[in-house]
Amino acid sequence: MLTLLNKFLLCLLLICLALWVYAYARLALEEHEYYQSSERERIQATAYLQDILHPSPVNWQWSEFKTNDEAILRTGRVNAENAKGTIVFVPGFTGTLELSMDVISSLHAAGYNVAGVEYRGQGGSYRALDNPEKGYVESYTLLADEVAQFARANRDAELPLFFYSISKGAHITMRMAAAKSIEVDAYALVVPMIQFNPPYDYQLVSTFSSALNALGLGEMYAIGQAQWPPSKPVVFGKPHGCNSNPATAQRQSALFTLNENLRTRGITIKWIHETVKSSKKLNSDDFMKDLTVPVKIFTAGDDQLVRTDITNEFCDRLADCSITHFEQARHCINAESRERREQIIRETITHFESAISS
Repeated sequence: MLTLLNKFLLCLLLICLALWVYAYARLALEEHEYYQSSERERIQATAYLQDILHPSPVNWQWSEFKTNDEAILRTGRVNAENAKGTIVFVPGFTGTLELSMDVISSLHAAGYNVAGVEYRGQGGSYRALDNPEKGYVESYTLLADEVAQFARANRDAELPLFFYSISKGAHITMRMAAAKSIEVDAYALVVPMIQFNPPYDYQLVSTFSSALNALGLGEMYAIGQAQWPPSKPVVFGKPHGCNSNPATAQRQSALFTLNENLRTRGITIKWIHETVKSSKKLNSDDFMKDLTVPVKIFTAGDDQLVRTDITNEFCDRLADCSITHFEQARHCINAESRERREQIIRETITHFESAISS
């Protein structure tokens, strides 16, 4: 005869099983539809972008890069006359090359070839899920390997090779650097996502995401996450947690309003699971020990998306690393302030040129 405790545990087990079946079935039956921007939103988006979306350099060439497993990545490149070197540009999570043309143009104007890549899962590149808007990571090993493949394909004989990588792109770049799959002369990392900063307890998020991923729910949106847009109707000229400047805070939303195929937003359980697992590797004592080339890091004091203190500790473990810290900046540091962006570019170029001369 079942005791009261056994009955309670059995009831709890049945409830958990029912919730799992419900979540799994809902995920399996999910159908994706893009949010249809209104004519008013498109007009507002066009006007908003008119003076803040930097044009691509005159000789910029869009292209496609096929990875070893036949995935197609959206890429582009611009060459400089008598180039000092080649810079591989890797954007942050949800980023596109269009949104970074101000940075790309400045790096190019300083005398460098610039080759940009939108890694799988965002921009115009391959998406693994039927719902292409979901933030999803299959494996950081895979992402790092594909960035290395792209870098090898864009290496110029006799020219030094550099990386300028942002946030999640910087995480991927450091995973690649640890694997030593390609020789690089120096790295510049802007607000690198060495460890992301969830709105809930990090260990709880880690444990919960691992459990749900093991139950086959990795493709499910994480709690509080959803597809684009963050608000309906889309708003323009309003600061948010990543960018305090209302004049530029909706650059991405405006671009996504006009081009639905570039949209990426809410993160999934698998994204969290893989990111936590990869961060653990990056933050382990010996994982980065073989990286001896110089690394320059730029951090933001009001960064609500990544752990700046963890980034500082990461830099301390590297053989040759320095940090420039912007106390008042938020995570979208390049878009938030032109003055800060120009300082980052100047210090990056100085960092690269110092690596060449040493």
